[in-house]
Amino acid sequence: MSVTTKTGDKGQTSLYTGERVDKDDPVMEFLGTGDELVSNLGELRLRVSAHAEDILRIQKTIFRINSYAATKKGRERFLIPQEEVDFLEGKTKEFEGITGELHGFIIPSENLNASKADICRTVARRYERRLITLSAYVNFDTVVRKYVNRLSDMLFMMARVIGKEKD
Repeated sequence: MSVTTKTGDKGQTSLYTGERVDKDDPVMEFLGTGDELVSNLGELRLRVSAHAEDILRIQKTIFRINSYAATKKGRERFLIPQEEVDFLEGKTKEFEGITGELHGFIIPSENLNASKADICRTVARRYERRLITLSAYVNFDTVVRKYVNRLSDMLFMMARVIGKEKD
C-alpha cells in the first residue's frame, strides 16, 4: 500500500477511527504539533545520549496522547497514567537540583544541544496551546492536561542541565 492515497486532495484527512475531518481542524492542529514535537525530540535524543531513555519515554507518551485525541470512541485505552506526570515532575526536581536556583530570563544558547532542547520546549508550549483550543470541542482527561502542562517545564530544566554539559 502506498503512502500516497489521494484521499486528502480535497483538504480532508482521516482520524484514527476513520472519521474524516478538515486538515485544519483543531484536532489536526493538535496532532500535527504533537508530531512536530516528537520529531524534534527524536533529534534531541540522538544528540544527548545521557537523556535518551527519558526522551524516548516522552515521545511514546506523546504518541499515546495523540492517539487519545484522534479517537472518538474507545479513547480510554490511550489514557496515560498519573505516573507519567509524576515522572515529569520528578525529572524537573532532579534537574533543579543540578542547576540550582535560576534568576531572570535565559536566552537559549548555552550550546547546540541545549538550544535544541529549548526548541522542543517551545513546541511543547504550542502543543499545550493547541490542547487548550481543542478542549473547547473535546473533553480531555485531567492527567493528559497536567502532563502536557508539565512537559515544557521539564524540557526547560533539561535544557539548562544540557547547557552545563559539553557539546
